[in-house]
This record gives sequence, C-alpha cells and structure tokens, in this order.
Amino acid sequence: MILGSIVLGKRRFASFFFAACCLLLSGCSSTEMGVGGDLPEADSVRAKPAVVQSDYRLSPQDILEVNVYQFPNLSRTVQVDGAGRASLPLIGAVTAGGKTVTEFQNEVTRLLGARYLQSPQVSVFLKESVGLRVTVDGAVKKPGVYMLKGRTTLVQALAMADGINDIGDSVVTVSRTSDGRQVQARYDVAAIRAGQANDPIIYGGDFITVNESVARQGLSVVKNAVPAAVAVGARPW
Repeated sequence: MILGSIVLGKRRFASFFFAACCLLLSGCSSTEMGVGGDLPEADSVRAKPAVVQSDYRLSPQDILEVNVYQFPNLSRTVQVDGAGRASLPLIGAVTAGGKTVTEFQNEVTRLLGARYLQSPQVSVFLKESVGLRVTVDGAVKKPGVYMLKGRTTLVQALAMADGINDIGDSVVTVSRTSDGRQVQARYDVAAIRAGQANDPIIYGGDFITVNESVARQGLSVVKNAVPAAVAVGARPW
C-alpha cells in the first residue's frame, strides 16, 4: 500500500513537472515577438564606430600612453582633459581632442623637436577610450564596461562578458544614441548563432542589456525542486 502510494505520488509529480515545463517553454516563444528591428546605420550614429585605432578621433577622458624613445622621464600615461588637451613634460598642454592618434603623435614630435630634442622618436598608444567603450549588463556572466578593439559584432561583445548566463534570455536589447536621441533594437542571439539572423555591428557608446528569462528562471526552480520532491516522495511514510 505504501509502495503504491509512493509510485502514484511520483507519477503525479512527473505529470506536474512535464506540464510545468510545457507551460514555461510555451512562454519562451512569446519573447521573440517584435524582434528584428534595426538600429540606424553607422553614418547616422553619433558614437564613433569601432574601427581601426588610427581612424579614431580623440575625445575628453581618453587615456594615452606617450613614449619618448631613450627619454623615460618624458614618457608617461596622460588623460585628455575636458578641454581636449593632454599635458606633457616640457611642452605643456597639447591639443588632442578631435585629432587621430597619429596626428597627436606627430604634433608631440614636432613640439619636442622644435626646442628640446633632436629628431625625437615618439610613439602614442590609445590605452583607454570613452568613445570605444561598450557596456554589457544584465544576465551575463561578467557584466561590465569593455573596450572595443576593431570591428565587433553583438555576439563578440557578449563573449567579452563571458556570454549569457543560465537564466539569461536569448533576446537582448541594444541601446544607442543617434542624432541626439536614444534608440533601441532587440536581437535574438540564438537565431544569430544558428545563422538565421545577421550579427549586428556594435559601436562605441552602445549599451547591451540581457534580461532574465522568466521561462529559464522557472525551469531552474523546477529543476532544483525535483531532487527534493523525489526524496520526500520516496520516504515510506
């Protein structure tokens, strides 16, 4: 009698578990509705595309590594100030805002060579840039702000955050400032990986949000509850 009750209890629990899974999975398809809206093309986006570093125009808060060969006392890491200038030994404040890294490097070389050094060899490296940063937030394994290096797609940007976590939705939102206003579009990462949708390019200043999936949360709860429920049902009382 006790054994029969246990078997019946397990069958009822299995039926409940199956029904719950079906209900939760049926809800997954609804999250894909409205997916596929495109963000503005690159030429209408104010944020500078993540292109080759030599094409990037410096802006306030960018951090530069300036090295003067054989003169370590003149080499240092500097930050472009709010006025778009970077302060360096001997030559003082040098305009950096609006210039490419190469243009800034040439200007520093010219100023040092004009009065202080003979044929100076200067190299400038863009260490960190506000204009090339992307934020990945929400249900990813390592949320944070990342620096884009070259052409970067949505899937590649998510990979920088170690991917979507176990309860993250496959449909993610990309927010961007375009023509002075905030615009958004949603993309199905699962469809992109399956080759069923294009992998959009991510630009500096973009904000990627991965929401938690209600269905995956529910499945996780049910999955964790199974061992406990079976253990309780298996007791002979």
